Amino acid sequence: MGNDQSALKGLEISKKALQVTDYWSQYNGEFPTDSSVSYISIFQGETLVTGPFWTNQNPLERVIKNLKIYRHPSILKYISSWSKGSLKMLATERCRPLATCLNITSDVQICLGLRNILCALIFLIEQANVRHLSISISSVYVTEDGAWRLAGFEHLWPSADGTLLEKSQPYRYSKAIDPDELKNKGQGVEQFAFAVMCEEILHNKSDSNIPAVEDFKSYCATHLKHANVTMRPKLSAILLHPLFNHDFILIHSFLTELPLKSPQAKQEFFTGLADRLRTFDPETVAEQMGSLLLSRIVLLDTTAQLCVTPYILRPKSDDLSSGLFAAKIFSAYIIPKLKQVFCVQDAQIRLTLLEFFPAYVDFFSKEDLKEHILPQLLLGVKDTNDVLVAKTLLCLADLVPILGSAVVIGGNRSKIFADGRPQGVPDQSLPWSGVRSITPVIGSGEFLSGSPLPPSTGEAVENSAASFASIVGGGATGFDFMPQRLSPEGGHTNSDVELEVDEWSDWENDVNEHTASHAINQPQEDPERSEEDSTATTVAAAAIAPSKLDRQRSVPPAESIENLDIKTQPVRKAESSGGDEEIDFFKDMEPVIQRANVLLINEDEEEPAEQRDDFGEETIPLTAVKSPDKTKVTTGEQESPLIQVDRSRFDVKVDELEADEDGWDNEESEW
Repeated sequence: MGNDQSALKGLEISKKALQVTDYWSQYNGEFPTDSSVSYISIFQGETLVTGPFWTNQNPLERVIKNLKIYRHPSILKYISSWSKGSLKMLATERCRPLATCLNITSDVQICLGLRNILCALIFLIEQANVRHLSISISSVYVTEDGAWRLAGFEHLWPSADGTLLEKSQPYRYSKAIDPDELKNKGQGVEQFAFAVMCEEILHNKSDSNIPAVEDFKSYCATHLKHANVTMRPKLSAILLHPLFNHDFILIHSFLTELPLKSPQAKQEFFTGLADRLRTFDPETVAEQMGSLLLSRIVLLDTTAQLCVTPYILRPKSDDLSSGLFAAKIFSAYIIPKLKQVFCVQDAQIRLTLLEFFPAYVDFFSKEDLKEHILPQLLLGVKDTNDVLVAKTLLCLADLVPILGSAVVIGGNRSKIFADGRPQGVPDQSLPWSGVRSITPVIGSGEFLSGSPLPPSTGEAVENSAASFASIVGGGATGFDFMPQRLSPEGGHTNSDVELEVDEWSDWENDVNEHTASHAINQPQEDPERSEEDSTATTVAAAAIAPSKLDRQRSVPPAESIENLDIKTQPVRKAESSGGDEEIDFFKDMEPVIQRANVLLINEDEEEPAEQRDDFGEETIPLTAVKSPDKTKVTTGEQESPLIQVDRSRFDVKVDELEADEDGWDNEESEW
């Protein structure tokens, strides 16, 4: 300390001074640490100060000496000091003069601040047996969290004899000097100066602002400034005034003095603390008690972990939430403190933070998560505590939707899993019958869960159908929402395969076609009969083919894949078997061999000729009509044009044939 080697490494000092006095100038500074940046205040003063009172030691050197000796939570915290040429440098916790922010200080902050200063004076005067001869507003500083700190230690002396009092008067605040201090040999000078400071701070306050403030101002004038110094109360007795004993002050003081409390007192205090804090303004509680509620001793207390910490680390989302702080207040006061607590390498504290991590992770900025929180979580993964590692991994999973997997686990990744969902079309009547999806919804932080169970009532089905239509975005217009099935690694897709609807035909038509085709291809026994059969076959085929084409043209195009399916016929059991006989599924698949249909053309008669096959069954009735231009064959009521048949080759044989009733010649006759 005290030389150039004591300078903080990486220290950066702002060029603009916050305060300039006769002895020093105050600046803001910051320097990097292992895990974060520390923000401090730098007091810079000249080594040589004129005046007979500072011949042995300049004011800043005396401040440094006393701050290093006397430590108290309400005294400005000393960090470091060093010399830089002719300058003396002092580093303390980040603070600012009370005079620069008194107008914007709340009433609760004033009560807490006065109590802090009073506790510091009690420590110095009644316990350390030193005298503080410069109690005034200029000797009070305010930290970043709004706490008041006592300074002005250039006027701190082990004793205050008449000679010291007389020499220091020109350098002290004149209004805070007791007119009779030399006559009284310095007795009660601190009570007098404290009363003057309180009157200046509370001069525009009333009971509507601060409870019992009017009574306290009267107390300062009649008791703390009493002409008879023996009638002035001790500083510790001032703490008994109602101004310093309402509920908010008592809670704050208990948290401040928590290390001195017994386990039973701490248990009783933390059990009802949350309900007591709800009676005050949330922003004031967060500003004044945020650091105390997230202190190490509170986070490690088992009762506080159950009764207090859950309400602090869970932001209040609505009026029904049990959290103490709304989102705006949580972000402003709690999040900055959590960034600091995450750097504490204590297993129990880290487990407490990880337990409620999903509740407040969204309140961190992406930069804070990436620069501060993520490195601490990655550090926790390497710990030997299995419980700590497990909870840390869960918290890392919460960071993936915010920062991305490449930031959380690194960018050395490849696609391993493919989307194996089928390319089926869901049934619109069952809106939730589609396959499950584990794909995250694009543009949101939510993931689709598994398909829920279908509703049991009609109204619920309609609601589910509407919900399904809203999700897929297409409703009844189509199913374009389903993505193409991705090809698995090494696989191939058949994207070029197309369904040709025209190639499908009805089952009944296939039977007729099979019959006609079989008749055309039937082998013949006799050459001359074959000549007749061939002619008849040509005519029959010509009659059947156009009717098939007409039927195909009359079939409307298929509207869905279901219309193209082959309809299964109901299976009939044999009546004689009593229902127990085994069903023959191949019964209808036995081949049917039919003889060719022979058509006889009669020139004199235009009546249809009945045709029968060798089995005596009736075949399709055909009628031949002779015309000068063309010949038509009528099947039933439908007429179909046929190819012109040259009948000249039948002229010789028609008269010689002796046809029977069936149109067949006697098998025994000779040609």
